Amino acid sequence: MKRSIRKSFRTGALSMVLLLAASASALAKNSGTVTLDRDVVLRGTTLPAGHYVVRWTTHSPQATVEFARAHKVVFSTEGRFEDRGRKYDSDMIVYETAADGAVTISEIRFAGSSQVLVFNQ
Repeated sequence: MKRSIRKSFRTGALSMVLLLAASASALAKNSGTVTLDRDVVLRGTTLPAGHYVVRWTTHSPQATVEFARAHKVVFSTEGRFEDRGRKYDSDMIVYETAADGAVTISEIRFAGSSQVLVFNQ
């Protein structure tokens, strides 16, 4: 009886580890990290310079995008994904400067992906 319980426990523990690994892998595909080297405006909201986790939920090609710091969502907006046909070697943020001097994010490119997260202002 003890042997059966141990075997069940090991099988359950292994299943949990595999499930967690698969979940982490799935989450990694819907998030990335970015560092804003300056304050930026995105859809009328100023995001201070710093490190952010960017998470998204796609609605093909539209996406709901969240910017989080210290495990707290600080801004949520809409964006869309576009395929540029080539994978990028590194993470990049494409900025635009408006006539009034405000710096905005127009797109985020993630290393290893040809999908670009685009924001319309």
